Amino acid sequence: MKSFSLSDLWVSSHERLSDFYLTSWQRGDSPVPMLVIRLLLATIMTGIFVWSITTSPTPYWLIYLTNWGLLMVTLLTLSGTVVSLLAVCKQLPDGAALPWYVSIYWLFYNIAITMAIIITALYWILLYNPEQREQEGFWLDLATHGFNSCVAFVEIAMARTPIRLLHIYQPLGVGLWYAAFSGIYYAAGGTDGNGNPFIYEILNWAEPGDASIIVAITAASLIVLYTVLWGVSLCRDRISTSLIRTTSLELPFAPPDRHSPSGMV
Repeated sequence: MKSFSLSDLWVSSHERLSDFYLTSWQRGDSPVPMLVIRLLLATIMTGIFVWSITTSPTPYWLIYLTNWGLLMVTLLTLSGTVVSLLAVCKQLPDGAALPWYVSIYWLFYNIAITMAIIITALYWILLYNPEQREQEGFWLDLATHGFNSCVAFVEIAMARTPIRLLHIYQPLGVGLWYAAFSGIYYAAGGTDGNGNPFIYEILNWAEPGDASIIVAITAASLIVLYTVLWGVSLCRDRISTSLIRTTSLELPFAPPDRHSPSGMV
């Protein structure tokens, strides 16, 4: 069993660098399949991002959690594409320390996949109005509250990127940071684009009790979701390893120490 290290709390160490640029569903060690997938995802998310900021060119764009999530997923796909491109251009050996650009990608991965799904759930459960189908912005709402989660799920399902329970504080921290921001924004007299004294009506800090309940429920849901995603990644790895993956990039097995009794360390 791998011993715990403080470095495990951050995104700076992992035994197989190849886990960040190979797909779970390939034989061999070519980074090209994952590069193709990530180029497609990055193109989709960059298009949605540009669509969003050009459709609503407003200084209020960054106050919305939806747009925080959109930005995170876009950065996830772009940073993942950079990792795959560099893996194609130069050899990235297993066992080496993670390069800074891989750590950045891993951080965005931990945050973005969880935020995307939480944002999608919050929108369709609490905010969606069926009458919006007749409005001009419906398709953009669908893209920013639906396609974002689809992109995140494809990245989870296709990549080998690990999910560690120890990293749960990363998406949770961003979520709590947004909750704190919304409260400070309200206290400072901030409004939404329509002049309302809140960013989202369900997160109206004029009613701090109700707003706090929403924050608590969302935080608990995020913890549950991250745990589920961790389980999904474990199942993905076990299934793909047993059925498809080659093990050419696995670290060599370390034999027992001859000088320790019964081979035990």
